[in-house]
Amino acid sequence: MAQKCSLPVREPIPGTNLVPEDVLPKEVSMERMQKLALQAFFYDYSICTVTQSMSGGFLGGLEAMVRKYLAKRIQAHYASDSEPFAIAILLGLYQIIVANASSPGHHTAHAKGAAAILQIENNPLYLIQASLTSHPLLLDGNQSCHSTTGKYSTDRQMYEFLIRLDPIWKRTEDLLAGSPFAVDSDVLLLLKIEAVKLNDDISLWQKSQNEEIKAVTIDSGPPPNLTHGVGYWPGRVDMYIDLYVATLWNVSRIVRCLLITLITRLSGILCDGVNHDADRLEVSNLVEDMLASIPYHLSEDLQVFLRERHEHTEITNPGRSVGGLLLMHPIYLAAYLDIIPSDRRLYFKKCLVWIAQRMGVGQAAFLAQAPQVDNQYFAGGCLIVLAGLLL
Repeated sequence: MAQKCSLPVREPIPGTNLVPEDVLPKEVSMERMQKLALQAFFYDYSICTVTQSMSGGFLGGLEAMVRKYLAKRIQAHYASDSEPFAIAILLGLYQIIVANASSPGHHTAHAKGAAAILQIENNPLYLIQASLTSHPLLLDGNQSCHSTTGKYSTDRQMYEFLIRLDPIWKRTEDLLAGSPFAVDSDVLLLLKIEAVKLNDDISLWQKSQNEEIKAVTIDSGPPPNLTHGVGYWPGRVDMYIDLYVATLWNVSRIVRCLLITLITRLSGILCDGVNHDADRLEVSNLVEDMLASIPYHLSEDLQVFLRERHEHTEITNPGRSVGGLLLMHPIYLAAYLDIIPSDRRLYFKKCLVWIAQRMGVGQAAFLAQAPQVDNQYFAGGCLIVLAGLLL
């Protein structure tokens, strides 16, 4: 069912700034339109993994669920237990898509509904816990976190790192909310030790991954230009086995950037005299890795992109919308992290605007101009996207 059938972005009528009305062509029936819309959704927002031992995909089991659901509806008006959860996630995804720069969207209510169905706290980390402990609604036709034989899978380890990050970050933020120099230095030192240990563990995870799921550099990068159009940041261009794996890598990179930010901040308060030049250089390397992944996330065909890189100043053939959706949250965090150079942060914001305009993920435009968003708002968006990786 899933095949490319998306329409191109509507362009203004030549010689005007008027965009044609978005209406159904008279020659297309409503039934035909609904079928095409469903095909377009599966193409743009679903990743069916080619190897479950390395990748969990995104909404990978949804098309099969829809087929099964429709068949059983016809036979016995039957609905499986996992359907209300999937519906809540899809409604939340819809809100993320229809949001815009001035309207953030209302996905939070649907994230709360999905969490209530699973009987967990409204927090993406509790969703991870549910998956790691084999919650039945997250194992209906998909074993993304449990596809390992005898050892931890790649994604399971990364999810456990995220669970470890949460208390370190929250405790530090709570302690430093007032006067940081009034906090017991021993407590801050222990937090720094924990942060350093987690950063080292993720670094080791990155280095020890199977070559099959590491980034593959396919070009030294598009030629430098003054505007740094989307996809045209000078440097490497990398590709991955699929978008799920690319997302996992970018999550690991931004988490390390957050940890190094925390470590250097604690060092400054403790006045421990530690030189963090190597850490800042590591942040620079992690950011370059993220930049190198952007053409893979956002272009329809990397080979075409590379062939045309001397003819354009930005990506001209947007890929599936799910690529922008999965890139959105990591680059949002990077766009507002002070440890990252300002020119990179401006570029990440530009990419967010482009994802909204060219891929239809409207919430990216809101995030591009929102240096601070409500914690529940951001967590709800992460929960919706994470659930797609687990379905």
